[in-house]
Amino acid sequence: MTGSPDFTLSTPQPAAWSGDAASGDIVKAVKLESSPSWWGIASSPLVYNGSVYVTTFSNGTLWKIDSDGNVVWRYTTGGEIGPYTSPSAFKGLVFFAGNESGNGLLVAVNESGVEQWKFPVDGKITNSPSTDGQRVYVATETKLYAVNLDGTEAWSVAFSGTMSTAAVAYGNVYIGSDGKLYCFNASDGTKKWETAVNGKIDSSPAVAGGVVYFATNTPEGTLYAVDALSGEVLWYYRLSPPSGSYYNIMSSPFIAENKLFIGADSGYVYCFETSGSFEFNVTLIPGKFEVLVNGNSYEVNRTTALGALYESENHTVNGAKVWFDVSLDDSWYSQYGFFIKTIMGLGTDQIDGNWIYWSVWNETGQISVGADRYNLNQKETVYYCYGDGSSLNSCLILLKINAEVKPAGISSLELSNGNRGGNITAWVNVTSASTDWYVVVVSGVGEQGEAIAGISTFRLNAGEELRVPVLIYIPQLADQGTYSLYAGVYRFSEYPANLIHLYGPASCEVS
Repeated sequence: MTGSPDFTLSTPQPAAWSGDAASGDIVKAVKLESSPSWWGIASSPLVYNGSVYVTTFSNGTLWKIDSDGNVVWRYTTGGEIGPYTSPSAFKGLVFFAGNESGNGLLVAVNESGVEQWKFPVDGKITNSPSTDGQRVYVATETKLYAVNLDGTEAWSVAFSGTMSTAAVAYGNVYIGSDGKLYCFNASDGTKKWETAVNGKIDSSPAVAGGVVYFATNTPEGTLYAVDALSGEVLWYYRLSPPSGSYYNIMSSPFIAENKLFIGADSGYVYCFETSGSFEFNVTLIPGKFEVLVNGNSYEVNRTTALGALYESENHTVNGAKVWFDVSLDDSWYSQYGFFIKTIMGLGTDQIDGNWIYWSVWNETGQISVGADRYNLNQKETVYYCYGDGSSLNSCLILLKINAEVKPAGISSLELSNGNRGGNITAWVNVTSASTDWYVVVVSGVGEQGEAIAGISTFRLNAGEELRVPVLIYIPQLADQGTYSLYAGVYRFSEYPANLIHLYGPASCEVS
């Protein structure tokens, strides 16, 4: 909200409230909504040129209230509008959603409440009008409209509108829909890109620094950051609710002082740094993974600095799943290995005359080879610094990765189903950094607490990966249903005292 610091307006009840922002004391309440239903007044107030504008949904009315809480005028269209749509303003015009005899409208009035124009739309407006100073953008359940400031249509496209209000930046319109974020050319409505996400977007996008931020209204509410020009997902933060709970996000992100703020159904308001230090704790096991760079396929050891970065990019932090994008440069691969091209969409750039880029460090200094050529010790911290490369203290963004390297580990667990009196077969992929004898135990419980287990002993050579079968006997009187099982690997000489690595769970059915 903008305007005088000693005035605020909020709508927890079907009335407009004016008060003292410093004390929170209510000075005056004005009843506006005659038929509050379930929503009351859900419209967000607009403070413009010293006055407050707010809409009521039951009769499609725009209200103007002065700084003392007095109603100056109202403009009624008569029909019901979306409860969450809010007014906007530009150069003396106030734009809002209306409804005349069941026909949806975008209405423009001046500050005296005199109608300037009405633009008919094909249904109820689902979001709030937004403007770039040339056009006004609104959506319905079937179309996205761009309306010129004189009330004529600039363009329209087929679109499944939600509460998501369009953000306009870089000559583009960014808006959420039912499962996708869209980018349209603001001048002619040409679709530039679309990005699929994990659910409906009711959150209104915020754009800053070439990045679009928004969230999804799903039980696993997710905050996304995507590249404003390409739509590529740079990172996301996905909430993980307890069983039977829902962490939907309908709140829209707000960005200030290099921080992003957003609320969720978890009951928390979250603050994210757009710069600063990030710390990850990862466990690495022997073996290799494949990366594709410039159309070329490469194998990378998991226990390298690059392996630690890739393990961090798809990680759980404070109960939430965090993912971010990593891209590599193989121009000097034969000599040095990979250079880091981008992390979270940030790459080599020039700021205030200084070149900034990603460099890789350990506790003693900058690493002189590519991240894929640097093998980590059993417990080691590696740093990815986005800065001028002079020191870790000069980093604009610092990723600190605390890595624990295991001598052996499990990369996958597959289970067959089984019958009472028979067996379940588990297939466990195990890798080792040293030649030795090992033990794998697969065990777990069913829905009623019934425990089952199986064990295998085998020999592994250094650097070898083996698919180990484990037979798990099911007692004749065992409970039927779903069983959740884990796999653990031990050195034979240290079994059962020292577990090296635990993997799981995986599920199977007993009948």
